[in-house]
Amino acid sequence: MNTRKILIDLGLSTHESIELYHHRVRDAENLPVYKCSKSGVIFLHDTRHISKEHYAEMEDLHYWKSSSREEAMRHLEDDTNRRVEQFLKYVLDKDWVDIGTGIGALLDQLSPYAKSTIAIEPQLAARTLLQQLGHKVLASTDELPDESVDIATLFHVVEHFTEPIDELTRIASKVKPGGKIIIEVPHASDFLLSFLDNQSFKEFTLWSEHIILHTRKSLEIMLSHCGWKPLISYGVQRYPLANHLHWLAKGKPGGHQLWSALRSTELDKAYENMLAKLDMTDTLICIAEKPE
Repeated sequence: MNTRKILIDLGLSTHESIELYHHRVRDAENLPVYKCSKSGVIFLHDTRHISKEHYAEMEDLHYWKSSSREEAMRHLEDDTNRRVEQFLKYVLDKDWVDIGTGIGALLDQLSPYAKSTIAIEPQLAARTLLQQLGHKVLASTDELPDESVDIATLFHVVEHFTEPIDELTRIASKVKPGGKIIIEVPHASDFLLSFLDNQSFKEFTLWSEHIILHTRKSLEIMLSHCGWKPLISYGVQRYPLANHLHWLAKGKPGGHQLWSALRSTELDKAYENMLAKLDMTDTLICIAEKPE
């Protein structure tokens, strides 16, 4: 379904509130990006470039900018550690499915605590590798029995869905009544976009595979429409002040590593707290429940 139509049907947008935001994405010249002034949602003009086979046909681990699983896991270490700390209590002794599991960094960490674990990963190379390591991995949520899991997690997956209503409704059918879904997505109100209007960052972050960038309200309304009851949503800042300063000074990513001397635990946390109060973090998390 067309993203514009979804937003209008959900009451998040009107025809008049949608306007051109940027003329292209970083990897396609003819794919404009739109923004809704009413909801703040940012979305691609079209989704026809992403077929159902798009991810399944990828043949190696270069999607994660890595030549090996070990290298990819090192790149993901900060996110993995944060997610373990935040979400272990939701997975503990539960039947858990991680959808869009990628190279499975979180599976390694949380599976020992779950009652059972199933992962969904459409990319054959990653799926085969994880199966060889002993993880149970399916290609699609269609293969998951109805009402078979207590908790579903999707970390930076929902923004890739070309049919988000269908997908989130399907996932609801796989979760037991009273079970939960945890979603983590990029935030349309990211400080670099919404406050700084940083053109270099805009040209870098807008991408043909990110169909939609949500706000807190849009994500909650979409989940409600798909049979979920939102419980809590909040912001997380994945990239620290050093990263933002580097974007302002150099117009390039990587400042959190290149300018690591400007980092400390206290400074990074204070900056995250400030952006969270402004609702301008780079990442949103929403936890919702399937009604009994």
